[in-house]
Amino acid sequence: MQTHIDHQEQARVAALHDLKILDTPREERYDRVVRIAREVFQVAAAAVNLIDTERQFTKAEAGLPGLVHTPRTDSLCNHTVARDAPLIVPDATTEELFRGNPFVTTDPPVRFYAGQPLHAPGGEAVGSLCLVDHHPRQLSDREQRVLAELAEWVERELAAQGELDRAEQIQQMLMPKTDPALPGWEIAGRCTAAQSIGGDFYDWFRNGDLLQLTLADVMGKGIPAALLSASVRAVLRGTFQYNEPAQAIARATGALDPLLEEAGAFVTVFTARLSSTTGVLEYVDAGHGLALVLGPDGAHRRLETSGPPLGAVPGTLWRIHTTVLEAGETLLVVSDGFLDYFADIDEAIASAAAANATAATAAELVERCTGYARSAGLDDDSTVLALRRTV
Repeated sequence: MQTHIDHQEQARVAALHDLKILDTPREERYDRVVRIAREVFQVAAAAVNLIDTERQFTKAEAGLPGLVHTPRTDSLCNHTVARDAPLIVPDATTEELFRGNPFVTTDPPVRFYAGQPLHAPGGEAVGSLCLVDHHPRQLSDREQRVLAELAEWVERELAAQGELDRAEQIQQMLMPKTDPALPGWEIAGRCTAAQSIGGDFYDWFRNGDLLQLTLADVMGKGIPAALLSASVRAVLRGTFQYNEPAQAIARATGALDPLLEEAGAFVTVFTARLSSTTGVLEYVDAGHGLALVLGPDGAHRRLETSGPPLGAVPGTLWRIHTTVLEAGETLLVVSDGFLDYFADIDEAIASAAAANATAATAAELVERCTGYARSAGLDDDSTVLALRRTV
């Protein structure tokens, strides 16, 4: 019997950990629920508590400022999870289950407690949506139904997070994982989404001594932008793999214009074809405008644009530009989310040029540029792609 209980507990904790929600920052989608619960029931506090192996993690609270971590032995919601059933305690000071609990013995004490279990998508009880008050009270049948409905709301958010995590994994799988191994060249990229998934992507593939690389930014953030970006990536990769640049962008536009028009969206794209033997770079900049060639001494030049974003003006013909990357020069392309960390574009360019002058590799340059997103927080997706000629 004990072995069965141990296995159940292991499965429960594993399900909680699979949600990847422990120790995450506060989120409005959970905070909203506890604010509503506190207001609807007119209680001192409401919280979403998750029960780990030896502790309680408070994901959201209203009326319990500063409550984040609690020993499991002190947790009132631990009893709700253990029962895997609603727990209503009209007066905790007379409840044997809560005898000696610090939440009940402190001033002001918890007198009323109501907990509704929260389940992971697999059905495991991982936490509780709870109400507490400093005065004894009861919950009517209707109020208990409302509490259960609010808990179902939290459970939907927990399930949605799991779906977002899987979507993020799939989106990351679409990004290139390996270096194309072109002698004399380094390439690196990083995409950091403002939400779990986003509308930016980068891509590269090799065709003999030619390298095709792309950075695109779909208008918007989150799931809608991510769905569009997957379609844009597939079309661009397919057309540029088998056509010359001018024909490829024309065919890509023909395929994407109806989709983007229906979605009411547009995409800025920088895509370039490199001859690794000569350093000649043929490129199309469709409304992107954030591609630079950086010298090892801090010098830089900004590449020309070719026309508006894809989807902005149906039927547009884009000009193919040509430049040459000399030994030691680096092509750096960023999405507009990178600009959010600077006062203006000139400051952003100067910062990128300075970082390139001291970065030993393309990967180090990408890491430094991506560091702005990690240190400052994200309001928009931020993507960085760097191609360096080493000889």
